[in-house]
Amino acid sequence: MNTDRNFDDLAQRFSKNIYGNPKGELRLALSWRELTEKLPSISDGSTLNIWDAGGGLGQLSERFLEQGHRVHLTDISSNMLAVAGERLQDYCEQGQLKIECAPLQNMAVQLAEVDRFDVISCHAVLEWVADAEQVLASLVSCLRPGGYLSLMFYNLNALVLANMVKGNLYKLRDEEFAGHPGGLTPPNPRNPEQVIAELEKLGLQVEAKRAVRLCYDLMPRAVRAERSIEDMLEIDWQYGAQEPFWALGRYVHLLCRKPESL
Repeated sequence: MNTDRNFDDLAQRFSKNIYGNPKGELRLALSWRELTEKLPSISDGSTLNIWDAGGGLGQLSERFLEQGHRVHLTDISSNMLAVAGERLQDYCEQGQLKIECAPLQNMAVQLAEVDRFDVISCHAVLEWVADAEQVLASLVSCLRPGGYLSLMFYNLNALVLANMVKGNLYKLRDEEFAGHPGGLTPPNPRNPEQVIAELEKLGLQVEAKRAVRLCYDLMPRAVRAERSIEDMLEIDWQYGAQEPFWALGRYVHLLCRKPESL
């Protein structure tokens, strides 16, 4: 049975393998730059109401908090939230940060009845859930009219390219791209065009599309080790929003707006 992935068993490994290396640095830096450039209210002194849905260890929440925003951080992993809570304890004590452990879909029902958010971030979650359509609908229900959804997900296109480069012809033939159970390769990589179609069906306007980890993931490891994070970041930024490259990064970042009429 395909169920949503909980990282309670891998919280420390996840922290080290994802955020303790260039992969995580690039992912966070590129998505944050996109947010601050496209949404001036993130960094102009405004106070926004933000839901970091499936925010795990709280790296993105921390960026929002540093800008003075009110943040609701949720995840299904109590262990990951415990790590985040310890690091962000001061913000919790000041009432700027609220942390809750619950499935995103359940939280959405509760939150939609109480409040609507100016910004919802949902990064690297969609590829771990069984029902992407339900998750997207849940997020949209909690977004205020005129609000923004920042959605980043593991890209099926990039996985196909990677298997071509590696010569994994049987995987390509059978279209078997899911990661092994218990590992850190997501089981449900998403097709960007299908995700966009679902968002538009829900009434959102896709305002920006960008590849995340484009340059880094196409390089052989030996070459990658000789290049600086800063240089790879700039090349990703230069090409990441262009056709056809936006749809070829290891992750795709979409910035979507909910019309005032919804």
